[in-house]
Amino acid sequence: MPESVDVSAPGTVSGFGAAPGFGAVPERGAASGYGAASEFGAVALPEIRVEWPEALAPALRDSVVEAHSLDREELVAALPGLWRAVDSALDLAGPGTLVAESVRHDAYEGWQVAALPRYDLDGRIRPRGRRDGTQHGAPQLRDRRALVRALVGAVAERPCLDLRDALQMLDVFAGSFPPGLDAVCRRLLGHELRQGVAAGLAPLHEALDRRAPGGVSALCYRESAVGSRKAKGDPATDNEDTSGALAGPSGVLRCAVFDGVTGDGDGSGGTAARAALEQAVRRWRLEEAASGRGGAGGDAAPGDPVPGEAFRPGELIAELDAAVGRATAEGSAAAVLATVRPDGTASVVSVGDAEAWLIRPVRVPANEIPYAAWKLTPAHTGFAERLRVTADAEGEESQLVSFLGGGTARWAHRTFRVAPGDLLLLASDGATEPERDRWFGAVLAELTAQLDASGRPTAPALAAALVQRAEALGGWDNATALVCAVGEAKD
Repeated sequence: MPESVDVSAPGTVSGFGAAPGFGAVPERGAASGYGAASEFGAVALPEIRVEWPEALAPALRDSVVEAHSLDREELVAALPGLWRAVDSALDLAGPGTLVAESVRHDAYEGWQVAALPRYDLDGRIRPRGRRDGTQHGAPQLRDRRALVRALVGAVAERPCLDLRDALQMLDVFAGSFPPGLDAVCRRLLGHELRQGVAAGLAPLHEALDRRAPGGVSALCYRESAVGSRKAKGDPATDNEDTSGALAGPSGVLRCAVFDGVTGDGDGSGGTAARAALEQAVRRWRLEEAASGRGGAGGDAAPGDPVPGEAFRPGELIAELDAAVGRATAEGSAAAVLATVRPDGTASVVSVGDAEAWLIRPVRVPANEIPYAAWKLTPAHTGFAERLRVTADAEGEESQLVSFLGGGTARWAHRTFRVAPGDLLLLASDGATEPERDRWFGAVLAELTAQLDASGRPTAPALAAALVQRAEALGGWDNATALVCAVGEAKD
């Protein structure tokens, strides 16, 4: 039995059979007739009935959140199948025919795209004309926005309200969303996609799925600056950021950035950051020593980490939190720590608003930026907490709700894979200062491409450029950037 929908006015769906929640039809919907109107009116409202010849799959959010027919973490990897369905839908119905609820998924049948067709004035579906070439079949901005809303709404804690809401959630919760989703959505909105969605996003998906064919090595480079407007004339306390790295015989690279927080400028934030780094280095050395001893035997002390033992980010954060509490009663710190292993596995753990980003080369035509970037960490701020429950969240972007030194630090943990050519960025919030109407991932990709083309060593040049950029944007905060360059394993 075909499903149907009655449209009583342009852009309004009055019913949708057994497919609840389907949203607005394209604005270009036209009248199918005026019925038995008894009076002439200045405004004519159409009545259109859309019949679906087959059953509709659940909307994407229902499939992910309620039916669990598509695992949340596997969403990005499954998207190439959706793009092929989108291209087919736009080829049949034409551009401008998608809404957020058009994206549907079934555990057995896979992806389905329910495109709402365009209509002629006689009420019949207006098919795509023969003169509509590939360029005319490319998705319009409304199609792109609908796809972004559908994707973000499928993984967010609450339904996505509009495009602005979707982009805010991508920025704030990127580390808790499937990795790379922010890069996918931004490319959807920013790329021309003249050859179709599948072709336009294929280079990014290839990059997202890239793995190291063999082992990897990693080197760290760091730059840090006070910020001219943050400087108070005391070099000992002006810069409350600190960072460090340790690479031992095991080939594991461990690194971290700590951003000290103090209320009255007394330097207690710097004390907190340094205490956290000292504890992190102490733990790193124990882990490295344990790997050299080959297990819990030998000289291993009770409680020392041992090779093969599962990494417990909660224990690490508890150690750092306790170290900060012992060092200062006033100061606190945001933190981001990363581990890169010789087999290409990596992980980050973060508290507060310090950030981690992965920057990766992308195989694209010569006229496109050959890098992509995606965020690996969410933000623990007052704004983030409000955004979890309402799209009307405002302010409190820099007010931390979780930090080292508070005794109850909330943390985020992410594991991922790296490949030769990658750059892993750890940064304090001063070094990731946003620009108006520009996504920081696009800034990173463009800046990396420029530095690469200049012939300078890309990783150290990127760390320096980010600190210089922070000063150029006003120098309002300490800025620290630590960049890990991933290469092929050394013989």
